[in-house]
Amino acid sequence: MAHVVVIYNNVPDRSLLAQDLKSELGLLQVADGVAAALRARHRVTVLPFAGDVILLGEQLRALKPDAVFNLFEGVFGFSQSEVFVPITLDLLGIPYTGSSAKTLETCLKKSLTKKILLRRSIPTPPFQVFAVGAPIEPQLPFPIFVKPDCEDASLGISNDSVVYTPEQLENQVRAIWQKFSQPALCETFIDGREFNVAILGDPDYEQTIAHPFAPKVLPISEICFDTMPAGYQHIVSYNAKWEDSSIEYRETKPVCPAPIDLKLELELKQLALRTFHAMGCRDYARIDFRYSHDGKLYVIDVNPNPDISPDAGFARSAHAGGYSYEQLIQTIADFALNRKTHPNTD
Repeated sequence: MAHVVVIYNNVPDRSLLAQDLKSELGLLQVADGVAAALRARHRVTVLPFAGDVILLGEQLRALKPDAVFNLFEGVFGFSQSEVFVPITLDLLGIPYTGSSAKTLETCLKKSLTKKILLRRSIPTPPFQVFAVGAPIEPQLPFPIFVKPDCEDASLGISNDSVVYTPEQLENQVRAIWQKFSQPALCETFIDGREFNVAILGDPDYEQTIAHPFAPKVLPISEICFDTMPAGYQHIVSYNAKWEDSSIEYRETKPVCPAPIDLKLELELKQLALRTFHAMGCRDYARIDFRYSHDGKLYVIDVNPNPDISPDAGFARSAHAGGYSYEQLIQTIADFALNRKTHPNTD
């Protein structure tokens, strides 16, 4: 019986969290759910991590895990710290689930991700980055979508993120600078449908015919905005993801499998797999698309190690693909355990 350690964010007291860090709540419940799914086949230890990599190394040396199920997403809203766990595990030679530190760091910086995609001829909306304090001189047509360059979980995205005038653009860029102390990423707003494409698998087995670990696309999900009231943007804002009392949350409705024709389905799958490989994703990832009214697909976000709580989009797609939650978690753990058994495939 293998020993799997589940590492997750050690979240501070709820009363100390800022309003926009609600995405960190519930991580203990997710970790407990993952641990419960693994215990049918493995010995499991749940280990909270608050950012002390020296302590983490000591704990892991004492625990001697066969693999780590990495749920860590960064401490106290500092998204860039997400790499602490995979870097530590690589140094200790412990296999782990999900993407490498390099991929996590690259995908977190959205402008860098977009440059890589464009070099691979993968469509993504035209963009412009405004460094903190730089002149705000738009070179894109309006409307423009404004968001932080280095955040995830829809942090910094609100109903005000789609701007229509130079004045609105300046206000929103300055708000990003002030709140997040980082560049603002501005991109052409693609009005249309939104799709989430979940991929499960280890790319080391891509060329192995019919290998069960080879990456595969799960049933595609559409985010439906049809019932969103007038005045609300058709985007997945922070409220839409995390504020269950908000109109955005109630009227942002996932539909899986998405009601699409075979041509669009095949195009989404092909572009998602190309993106998965271009960004070096591993084990599980979610690629987000917008589909314009003139029939063009654009990658708008790449999510390595996406949320895998039972009610999140990845688990929803897996369920539609015939996986129980326990089977999904076991499958992801198997990828890491296999890398311990066959280290040459890593």
